[in-house]
Amino acid sequence: MNQLPTTSPCIFVVEPDDDVRPVLKHNLQNWGYEVIMALDEEDAIQRIQGGRDRFDLILLNQTGKSIDELIVFGQQIRQSTQLDSRTPIIIMAEKYGEDLEGQNIQMGENEYVTYLEDGQQLKNILQQLCPVS
Repeated sequence: MNQLPTTSPCIFVVEPDDDVRPVLKHNLQNWGYEVIMALDEEDAIQRIQGGRDRFDLILLNQTGKSIDELIVFGQQIRQSTQLDSRTPIIIMAEKYGEDLEGQNIQMGENEYVTYLEDGQQLKNILQQLCPVS
């Protein structure tokens, strides 16, 4: 039988935390995604300039920047590649109160902030915006 090769959706992740990065990458891969991992904004820019131009979702961890700054950065990543404005951007919020915990808030047409309660919440929003077949 000849089957067409299926390609997994690819997520471009910017995660500066050395402890979080390997766990996040492991979880994303277990959920069926290809992962391109960048350490910070500078690393992200180098990776998109010299590498793959296509990914299906941009995932940014908020560390030391405002949500608005990260939305702009995610939009810059989209503009620096062959991505169109429909490629979703998800920002994992860094610090938040119990009132926001467990919520996903749409900030723009394809920009979201997730206030994670647990890993299942991240998996759910990824499946919603970038389903694995």
